[in-house]
Amino acid sequence: MSIQQMPLTQLLQLAAGGDRGALDRVFAALYPDLRRIAHARLRGHGAALDTTTLVHESFLRLVDASDLQLADRKHFFAYAAKTMRNIVIDAARAQLAERRGGGKQELTLDTSLVNDLPADESDETLVRINDALLELEALDAELAQLVEMRYFAGYSEPEIAALLDVSERTVRRQWDKARAFLLASLSE
Repeated sequence: MSIQQMPLTQLLQLAAGGDRGALDRVFAALYPDLRRIAHARLRGHGAALDTTTLVHESFLRLVDASDLQLADRKHFFAYAAKTMRNIVIDAARAQLAERRGGGKQELTLDTSLVNDLPADESDETLVRINDALLELEALDAELAQLVEMRYFAGYSEPEIAALLDVSERTVRRQWDKARAFLLASLSE
């Protein structure tokens, strides 16, 4: 069977084993999904970080990851969500550092899925959300992963349920729990 005909799971396993051709094939197959996710997360951030930049930077980090464990599609998208989160947070921190000496530039993220979290998506708010998410990750890594997938990667509840192989009700219950923790952390 040629590499073009392999199922995605096999390609991911080959990519995890260091096969660059398989990783390139995975990227090509999932590129439209990654663009959709990145586009949903970024709007009007300017030349420093756009959809294409976010997707390509994610792929470069994926290629450079030495401890990469991609067992299946679920792991790939969880890793992609975490990577995109880190890139967005790095960009926000860079903007904050730049802002200390000059004018304010906004980073606007779509918050339609995040009902009760702060609506002003300033870089400072984004960094505070990330700090709260790091606290949540220390307490419950699965809840933190769900927040990454929903808030930073823009997945819907049905998409998360399918990727994590759980029911939508479980996703809603976990989302409510994670959101309550984040709101409490952010209100302090």
